[in-house]
Amino acid sequence: MKGAAVLLAAIGVLAFPLAASAAAPLAIRHVDLGKFPLVRVTAIAPAGSRPALSENGRPAAYVKARELGSAEALVLALDNSESMQGTPLAEAKRAAGGFLADENSAGSTGLVVFGHEALALTRSGESAADVARTLGSIAPDTQPGTSLYDAVVTSVTRLQAMPGTARILVLLTDGHDVGSTASLSAAIARAQHANVVVYAIAAGRRADHGPLTTLARATGGRVFDAADLTQLAQTYDTLRRELDRTWQISYLTAARPGDAVTLGVRVANSRSAKTLRVPGTQKVTSLLPGRFVHSRYAVAVIALLTGLLIAVAVGAGASRRRRTEISRLLEPHLNKPREDADRPTRGSYVDSLLAWTERSIADLPGAQRLERAVERSGLGLRLGHVPFLAVVAAFFLGVIATIVGAGPGIALLLMLLGLALPFVALKVAAHRRTKAFDRQLPDVLATLASTLRAGHGLRIAMRAVADDGSPPASQEFTRVLGEERLGRALDEAIEAMCERVGSADLEYVATAINVQSQTGGSLASLFDTLSETVRERQRHARRVRALTSMGRMSATVLICLPFGLATLMTLIDPKYMAPLFTKTAGHVLIGVCVTSMGLGALILRRIVNVRY
Repeated sequence: MKGAAVLLAAIGVLAFPLAASAAAPLAIRHVDLGKFPLVRVTAIAPAGSRPALSENGRPAAYVKARELGSAEALVLALDNSESMQGTPLAEAKRAAGGFLADENSAGSTGLVVFGHEALALTRSGESAADVARTLGSIAPDTQPGTSLYDAVVTSVTRLQAMPGTARILVLLTDGHDVGSTASLSAAIARAQHANVVVYAIAAGRRADHGPLTTLARATGGRVFDAADLTQLAQTYDTLRRELDRTWQISYLTAARPGDAVTLGVRVANSRSAKTLRVPGTQKVTSLLPGRFVHSRYAVAVIALLTGLLIAVAVGAGASRRRRTEISRLLEPHLNKPREDADRPTRGSYVDSLLAWTERSIADLPGAQRLERAVERSGLGLRLGHVPFLAVVAAFFLGVIATIVGAGPGIALLLMLLGLALPFVALKVAAHRRTKAFDRQLPDVLATLASTLRAGHGLRIAMRAVADDGSPPASQEFTRVLGEERLGRALDEAIEAMCERVGSADLEYVATAINVQSQTGGSLASLFDTLSETVRERQRHARRVRALTSMGRMSATVLICLPFGLATLMTLIDPKYMAPLFTKTAGHVLIGVCVTSMGLGALILRRIVNVRY
């Protein structure tokens, strides 16, 4: 009975630390404002729970939370100075080895030892097993000195070379700094800049707690006292449980310099708050509330105002078309208002706005090409519609980016894409309409030839195509006949149709008709010959396209394969691909690859593009 009581007491003693850890109070340990407006908060929460962060009673914006127990990068810094010879170093290596064996969540681990100098004993990206083997071979330093602050700088440099954003440094020493080239303030600044959380273990009774406490508090960590070296294993175990309860939360603050901010964390019914003042003074006052200025709605309003300003700038900055002398003399007579004119309607206002827009952009570079693209598209749009459609598309995509929470760079990129979207749509529509006209052209020529053989004239033959044909051929021939009725020469109307459609086959037909009108001959036979010739040209084009399909498909695959492979490898192992996107060398490699692939695409395009 007595033995059972002793056993239950022992179980209670062992279970007490775990219960205390699980029931640990919710608290904000550290707030880092070094990268304002980005704020980093270190919070302690009960194990297995995720704290929610608020600022001045409102949910924080753009929050990224990470549990330090699942940090991607971990470095152990171990004191191997002369004072650690014998049992202290042996106990430290045994306890650190056990900590590495239990801490298997870190993707990259490292080891730094420091005596009279700080040395990194492992390479970047080594596993915990490799670090543990290196740890077992550490020998005490034979020269005097304890480069504590140099060890912090070396460890931070090693952590910066590892992928990931959550970085932890576990530092163990039994004394104070002797012989470092770096100062305590420099070590703290390096750790804060690299977002490294430092946990310090003061081993033995001679350890200097002051600098260790300052270093740990400045980075959001904690100091553990291990006066009894035989209890180092329990100290590391307590540290591991501490990491499982510690969260590093970053967010973008809506506060301005000089404002008082109340930060709060909440888990279930538990709450903890901390009030602080943002350093600095507010130099610029705003007529708008700070909450609105830093909200997502402000981005949408700015996008709308930007679009309107662009439209006004284009209209005001463009030079107006110069009027000729005859236009100036005729304008009062042509635009004389009628006395019985009705009151202007909403449609007249829209028409006047579109006419003003067309006059404003008439002298801009590329205005004629844009007008030709609008005509070729067959969408029934006017030239004045295009700028407004571009602004609306840019505003719409900007609002979408704001709603989904995209960053400013992505939002700006989407707005630029929206500005170009109407022009791309016009080009695609014009290309499809031209292809459709080319498919109809042989049958249209055959219809013209049959009508001419029946004894009718060219205009009646064209009217048959306009009445019985299908768009876009019927629309174009209807416009040609309408222009001819208004007094335009038939050959000029056909040439204008060639410019609108943009078909090489139609230009060939127009040239043949022009030559025939000057030399004479049977027009019906000419159209028969043209119909067969155009049909053969199109058949030859399809044959060439079929023969080059393998080359075009190879070019497409070769261009898309690197992007697809990079995406697949990123999904499978993001840490392996992280240096490519986060390091300067990776950015250079991406630029070189994209440039070389662009050159390769141009070369392949020239190879498979057969002109006929």
